[in-house]
Amino acid sequence: MNDESGIDIVRSCLDILPKSVSDKIIDKLKHSVNYEPVIGVMGKTGVGKSSLCNAIFRSNICDVSDVGACTREVKRMKLTFGKRSLILIDIPGVGESQERDDEYRELYRSLLPDLDIVLWVLKGDDRAFSSDEYFYHHVIKTSQEGDDKIIFVLNQIDKIEPYREWNTENNCPSLSQLQNIKEKQAYVEKCFDFPRNHIVAVSANDKYNIDLLVEEIIRCLPKHAKSNVIAQVDPKNRTGRAVAESKEAFVDELGDFIDNLLDVIPLPSPVKTVLKASKSTVISTAKKVWGFFFG
Repeated sequence: MNDESGIDIVRSCLDILPKSVSDKIIDKLKHSVNYEPVIGVMGKTGVGKSSLCNAIFRSNICDVSDVGACTREVKRMKLTFGKRSLILIDIPGVGESQERDDEYRELYRSLLPDLDIVLWVLKGDDRAFSSDEYFYHHVIKTSQEGDDKIIFVLNQIDKIEPYREWNTENNCPSLSQLQNIKEKQAYVEKCFDFPRNHIVAVSANDKYNIDLLVEEIIRCLPKHAKSNVIAQVDPKNRTGRAVAESKEAFVDELGDFIDNLLDVIPLPSPVKTVLKASKSTVISTAKKVWGFFFG
């Protein structure tokens, strides 16, 4: 099935409404389906931002290098799978030099309003996060957007001591490592004054906990962006919870739009009555065809 098939099925539920009203609902549906989310990936050089993006999404999208800073300038990339797409903003890492940090400070402030979510990537085996702390407290928290969009990602946790105990057979940390990972999450919570349940510990190289990170990304995204992001996620990283939340957000947004029509657009009482009665059918049908658009 394609987009038009799904839209036509929803449209068939609107035949009893005036065309002007049904057209508004269909236009909203098309806008939701075609929305391009914008994700920012921040963090200082060497934390594995590019590797993390490659682990989350359906295909390799960033250059990865072990030497120097492989993301020297803003990279705006468009990810497309089928008819869905999203924009990924790979932002230069902080902490290279004072001169560069001064430039990046203004860059970050200008980009934040346009981002649906920000993945702030930290290196799991780093002992201190002074440059990250400075940027978070003096740039992110002081911006108009605040920190509502932030998810902290503690990457490369396979390197946390005792790193030789990483269980390669089951691809997971040992009990000793796990305890140290929890302590590092608590340390990040203290440094950034940020809720620990929003600090996700992963290993991009080992694909460890990427599915849990996807769940947190979907949870924190605005309603209008969830489905379009999940459409770009590698199927191996999609959990039932993330898919269900994306689907519910999609139909909730459509339902909110219909409610708004009832509230703000002057409609004859008979039309309002019909629209109220048909809302549940429209929502139910949109939920059924969600997979046509994002599956």
